[in-house]
Amino acid sequence: MFKEAKKTLKREMVLVVALCLAASSCLFQQPDIKSIDFDVLGVLFSLMLVVTGLKSIRFLDWLALQLTNRCNNLRAVTGTLTAITFVSSMFVTNDVALITFVPLALIIGKTIHVDMIRPIIIMTMAANLGSMFTPQGNPQNLFLYTHFAFDSFSFLKIMALPTALSIIYLAVLARRTKNIPIELALDHQKQPRKAITGIYIFLLLLNITAVLHFFDKWATIGVTLGLVLVLNWRLVKQVDYSLLITFIGFFIFIGNVQHTDFILYIKNSVLNTELGTYLGSILLSQVIRNVPAAMLLAGLTHCSDALLLGVNIGGLGTLIASMASVISYKLFAQDYPSLTLQYFKAFTFYNVLGLMGIGLVTAIVNYFLPI
Repeated sequence: MFKEAKKTLKREMVLVVALCLAASSCLFQQPDIKSIDFDVLGVLFSLMLVVTGLKSIRFLDWLALQLTNRCNNLRAVTGTLTAITFVSSMFVTNDVALITFVPLALIIGKTIHVDMIRPIIIMTMAANLGSMFTPQGNPQNLFLYTHFAFDSFSFLKIMALPTALSIIYLAVLARRTKNIPIELALDHQKQPRKAITGIYIFLLLLNITAVLHFFDKWATIGVTLGLVLVLNWRLVKQVDYSLLITFIGFFIFIGNVQHTDFILYIKNSVLNTELGTYLGSILLSQVIRNVPAAMLLAGLTHCSDALLLGVNIGGLGTLIASMASVISYKLFAQDYPSLTLQYFKAFTFYNVLGLMGIGLVTAIVNYFLPI
């Protein structure tokens, strides 16, 4: 019982922290139900439901196998996995992209007798960097997009530069992978039923257009829930409810503490400028992850563009800056426990290099060059 509780605690550490912060803040301030953003929770639930459906039919697995089986060297495999992770993370979130494609990379590594440290690290960065381009790519984007009422054009315009820089960085890293000839003969997976796949893709596009304010959010949630219940009602039980509860915990905490003297001091001294918010959000992401950082700082600053840039670029850097990075590390460590230190060193090097390069150029263009 104790070991099981310990495992749960480690697995859901962010959830535990969010609930503890919410509970402790309620001792000093009565919580207000209005501080909970139900629009964000509803849209997040709907998107997770659709993505769970796509995972259940293994559509992304099938697509990845079709592409990688055509590769004849390690460089091509790395480039293919990096590209599909980068693009898919824009639509199904960075976490789901890595949960889907990192196991495939590990299978390929065992087939060709390569540890795949470098390809998996590049894929992890691709997931974090690709997901930042769209509002639905990761939880912090979805929250900030709704909280600050961005429109789709302004959002994409803000994220265009770091996304372009990310493509260049990832392309260089993938290109520098050793060009080792390989022969892949991965087991072919049966193609998912086209009708079911079409319905889930339709629901994904419907939810994306709802996020972009083209359709009513709650009507979209209702259509999504209704169709998923018809197709496979068990998927409702597989949604990551811990993430939703984590959001509720942070909503309550932020609502309770945002008017305290200390928070007002931080708000007026550090977060009252674009550059201060940008740097502060990057640094905070390194120690508490970018999703909590976005939620904590959103109510303290009016510099929405800088916060959006900071928490997304801040997904690079330390291993704990993004939950997606932790997912990749755990998957790799399960298969190669003796190489975790080597993985950690390489991960830190490439991520810090990317953070410095992409972060610095983005800062110069946005905050130092004359308009």
